[in-house]
Amino acid sequence: MALNVQNHKTNINMKITYQLIWMIFLLAGISSGLSSCKDDESSENEWNATYVYIQRNDYLVLNNSTFNLKHSPGGIAGNVEITFKLKIQKPAAKDITGILQISGTGKIPVSAFSLNTDHPVIKAGETESEDIILSLSDSGKEELAQTHDLLSGEFKIQLVNLQTENVNTIISTNSALTSIPFSLTKQEYSINNLEIGTPEDSHLMERTSWYVQADPQAQGNVSNVIDGNAYSDIAQDNTGFWITIDFQTSKTISGIVTNHWGDAYCPTQIELFTSDNGIEWKTMGTLDVKGSIQNIKFINSVTTRHLKYQIVKFPARVDVTEFNVYEVN
Repeated sequence: MALNVQNHKTNINMKITYQLIWMIFLLAGISSGLSSCKDDESSENEWNATYVYIQRNDYLVLNNSTFNLKHSPGGIAGNVEITFKLKIQKPAAKDITGILQISGTGKIPVSAFSLNTDHPVIKAGETESEDIILSLSDSGKEELAQTHDLLSGEFKIQLVNLQTENVNTIISTNSALTSIPFSLTKQEYSINNLEIGTPEDSHLMERTSWYVQADPQAQGNVSNVIDGNAYSDIAQDNTGFWITIDFQTSKTISGIVTNHWGDAYCPTQIELFTSDNGIEWKTMGTLDVKGSIQNIKFINSVTTRHLKYQIVKFPARVDVTEFNVYEVN
């Protein structure tokens, strides 16, 4: 009997011991779980981190990362501009400042570019910064104009660091969202400042004050090219001719447009010149042309008082019915 009582007490003590051990493990597990949850809320992990990245405003547009500049006697023509923002996927409690850097390879220096800010800020409660603009600076254009050679380079705008008091805020792990690539080519210097097309931000100049002269061999009154009548002209058989215009004062011009009787009477190549005094002429280049209305724009606008138009290549009979000049607005 005494033995049975003793065994019963032993069994009870063992049960109590097992229960105590189980409770200890359970409490330890709960404590560990609470500690783990607390750590998850403050540690940098993929589940609750705030990711910071950069994105172009026109990211949906294809083939928008290649820029070309032309180099003519008027200087460097063309534009480089990329507009983008610093972004996060959810509002943050405090400001986030991104640190940007431009890097590149090739013969065009990184110093040719400028950012309106290299420390963009996402304000507390917002999800994006104000516009960030990369552009080719005026000093950059001047630097590129120092050589007549073909120049090219590959570049990246990179998000390299952050400044913020927000916890668990990191730069995106997606490399496509931390850099913006682009390329730039400056064409080899060309004396030609002419191309086919209608210039932008320009208007047709008033012609009443012009003093117009023409090659003495040309047939017809030179005033026919500025009388507004498409059925009057000056013309020549089997040779080209020239027209000069004195604007009376210096004008900043961006192109010309000439009218002709029809395709059979149109010049096929012309050359333009400018002059400050009407005696010494500087060529703007030659251009192959066609059609009864010939719009020619200047790669770089020019400021001049005198303009000379020379027909270089021509059909059996060539004419001009109207001559107009585009002035920069």
